Amino acid sequence: MIKKRWIIFIVLVIAITLPACTGNSPNSNSKDQISKGDSTNTDTNQGINPDSNINNTDTTTNVAYEDIKLTPGEALNIYVKKYPNVKANKLALDFDRGSYVYEVEGYDDSNKYELKIDPLDGKVLKEEQKQRDDNDTGEITIENVDKIPQLIDKALKDAGNSYKVDEWELKFENGQSIFKIEVYDVNDRDIEYKYNINTMELIEKDQ
Repeated sequence: MIKKRWIIFIVLVIAITLPACTGNSPNSNSKDQISKGDSTNTDTNQGINPDSNINNTDTTTNVAYEDIKLTPGEALNIYVKKYPNVKANKLALDFDRGSYVYEVEGYDDSNKYELKIDPLDGKVLKEEQKQRDDNDTGEITIENVDKIPQLIDKALKDAGNSYKVDEWELKFENGQSIFKIEVYDVNDRDIEYKYNINTMELIEKDQ
């Protein structure tokens, strides 16, 4: 009889204890989930860069050659106005990160200065200053730059109707101002021309 009472007592204790244990389990899991959620939010906040809204790119969005509005002469004038006491010795139209951009370089007694200019509206996209080196000599003039459209037409006429302008560069090197232009066709065949900008004579053709 005593054994039966003990058995009944034990059964009752177990019956009372089990619901309490199972009732605590969901609460415990919920805290884990909240803690994990808090941890995730903290990590996300820690990963935010305070400078994330700063645009460090130096080109515009997908400027095609046909979209260019700024002339080479206008690009050079922007540079000269910004650096009136600097000799410009390079003007180029580069295809950079999927977009065309003007790049102008020049120098003074101590430093060299570079500008990247939006060919749509003339906005300065990037400026950089470096120490001048021995290669920084000579100067390109507006008279030189005004001949660029003629030499572009000359190169395209020689290459053929299927060719388009890729990139070009006017630079003072080896004592003279040299204009280089690269053209391409739909099959990615390239031709590079090199002209003396003063005489407009062809120096070299590479294909």
